[in-house]
Amino acid sequence: MATEGTPQPALDNALSPRVTPFIVDESAQELGQRNTDDQDFNRLKITQRDLGSMSVIGSLTKVEYGKWANEDACLISFRFQFHKGNATMFRFEKADIVIEFQARPPGRPDHDPAVLQYGPKKLQSTGTTEAHGWHYTASLSANVGVGPAQAGPTLEFGRHGTHNRQYAAMIESDDWGNRRHRRPNCVKIWLREDEKQKDGIPLELLASVVVQTDRPFQANVSVKVDSIFNLVAWPWSKDDPLLLQPGVNFGTPIRETTTATDFSSLTVEEWRQLVTPDLDFRQTALISS
Repeated sequence: MATEGTPQPALDNALSPRVTPFIVDESAQELGQRNTDDQDFNRLKITQRDLGSMSVIGSLTKVEYGKWANEDACLISFRFQFHKGNATMFRFEKADIVIEFQARPPGRPDHDPAVLQYGPKKLQSTGTTEAHGWHYTASLSANVGVGPAQAGPTLEFGRHGTHNRQYAAMIESDDWGNRRHRRPNCVKIWLREDEKQKDGIPLELLASVVVQTDRPFQANVSVKVDSIFNLVAWPWSKDDPLLLQPGVNFGTPIRETTTATDFSSLTVEEWRQLVTPDLDFRQTALISS
């Protein structure tokens, strides 16, 4: 009951639940990378996600149509950047990259491009070597009877040794295709930091893939890093696929020639240029194996 001189509406308002409205400004939401139209071929920026000064960026660096022996083929090159910025409490400990190729329009697995070659297959830092020691002992009693008690000499022996454990930053990749595909149409890349140095993954990775195709196709690129970054980094929405069209090249050709390049004839040095130039892991150079 309200006391004399206290308006009842004021009392009701004072006792009502305190609710703070949560309003989403949809106009402020960031979207993933978008194609301007269905002919926006060879989009330079494929993906980007940001968290403060940290960024994960995937870009297109080369599209070249040529041959693989007698088959029509396409060489596609990518650049992936992992910017730590000024972050001191977080680093990129790992990253998983999936590049999936599909025919356009998608839906016919037998029309999807087939992965013929890719790189890097494996990159490993010079790493950190740590010595580990081990030792164990065993005791045996040669008991003799002394009245009701047992006593006697104790025999003890043991073994010991040492071994070295190698820690290294590692980049590995493999091709893959689901059960609907007779030939692989994906490349998966895994990056892991040196567990001992704990200095994060390389700042940059260059990767290239040769696929067999003679029709319009697309590349769906996914880059996932540490779970916290994946959870809160912007944007949350999915990127549009990278659209590729036969005959529409991009970037500098791998060879200066007037005829179509046969990618099956690329040398080790040409592949090295595609996947490893300027790849630096802080103070430690990454080497291809």
